[in-house]
Amino acid sequence: MLKIENLSVQIKRKEILKSISFDFEQGKNYCILWKNGSWKSSLAMSISWNPKYEITNWDIKLDNTSIKDLTADERSKLWIFLTFQNIPEIPWVKLFEFLKSIYDVRQEKPTSFIGFKKIIEPLIEDLWIDKEFLRRDLNVGFSWGEKRKIEVLQIKLLNPKVIIFDEIDSWLDVNAVKQVSELLKQTNSENNTFIIITHLFDMLEWLPIEKVIILDKWKIKEVGDNNLMNKIKKEGF
Repeated sequence: MLKIENLSVQIKRKEILKSISFDFEQGKNYCILWKNGSWKSSLAMSISWNPKYEITNWDIKLDNTSIKDLTADERSKLWIFLTFQNIPEIPWVKLFEFLKSIYDVRQEKPTSFIGFKKIIEPLIEDLWIDKEFLRRDLNVGFSWGEKRKIEVLQIKLLNPKVIIFDEIDSWLDVNAVKQVSELLKQTNSENNTFIIITHLFDMLEWLPIEKVIILDKWKIKEVGDNNLMNKIKKEGF
């Protein structure tokens, strides 16, 4: 589904990723794991095309089609979804309006207010989110657990193919990690791919992981299965 070929990235002429190559298959879940400062999030930002990162060499293919020259919004329309490590609060933008806008941009024509309400309300009920949240400013005053629920809501609404979770377990307590993990299971299917970036293990206890990728010192150090993850959990980084 998603193929990365010889990805090299630098910031202010400092190389942070070097010749990264990997194939992410449809229907499988991956974990990119290592300690803080190993540029895991930089890989996610490069895939989604954050302009902060200067890509010096690469190709990225989605379903065998190169997307390396596409902008961030164009990649998003091709069903690549990135969650935020630090979720921004956006005053004056209602949650309903935001969700409707990101949904409509992928449709042939905009939905009506009533039409979108019929789409979003069942999804909110599935996630146990109060309907009153739709009237609130986007993420303003939300708890971290609530913010993560809104990200899961976006995934259910858009149904993207490749979903990159950048430290989604950040700021969550034990109960919230379990709850968000259970909600993510509802979105996980044979038609999408989860790429979970983390240096923790709490969420990995609840989500099925097929492959573990160790990213250290600018490159892929090792690839394995849950046995590799358990070894690191036991022995440390």
